[in-house]
Amino acid sequence: MTPLNPPAPQKNWSGFIAGLGIGLAITFVFLCLGGAVGFSYVEKQRKDVRKGWNLVPVIVAAVDISEKTTVTMDMISQRSIPEQFVTSSIVKPDSASYIVNQKVLVAIQAGDPLRWSDFEAAQANTKVLFATRDVALGSVLGADDVEERAAPNDVLTDSWVRSTDSATAVGRKAIAPFRKGDPILWTHLPPPAATK
Repeated sequence: MTPLNPPAPQKNWSGFIAGLGIGLAITFVFLCLGGAVGFSYVEKQRKDVRKGWNLVPVIVAAVDISEKTTVTMDMISQRSIPEQFVTSSIVKPDSASYIVNQKVLVAIQAGDPLRWSDFEAAQANTKVLFATRDVALGSVLGADDVEERAAPNDVLTDSWVRSTDSATAVGRKAIAPFRKGDPILWTHLPPPAATK
């Protein structure tokens, strides 16, 4: 004879708990991946914001310097400014000796970066090529990418491309990038045999 009230079926709690554990593990993995992607994105944005703001040392006037004054070592100092504002026209610390005992053509205020064009010695100069815009690595140097400017003979080396060599330099691929305002250097261009 069968009982009138059959026993209630037993619930399978172990399967439910196992399924819940797997769901929580998958959720945890996705949260970790999301956190890693978010962190990478924030780090990339931080680096992009800081790009060009690395500090570079330059020579500045330590005191106000009046026009036609001969510059002495105690009139100059070194200060760091963001690299995006530093061009080849600004005097760098390794070239400071070239401006000592030189007369300035214009008045300079304390804290202003010193430029080669501020000095009388800049009048004794040679025309060389400078970049008119940023030139990426591997880009062919075009006629629109360069311009002639006068540079002080005291700072010129054989690596600077003179304006008389413009036809030889234009048309070559840059083996190092140029920034706008940089002098065009032979060391950043392949030798003539490599351009074929």
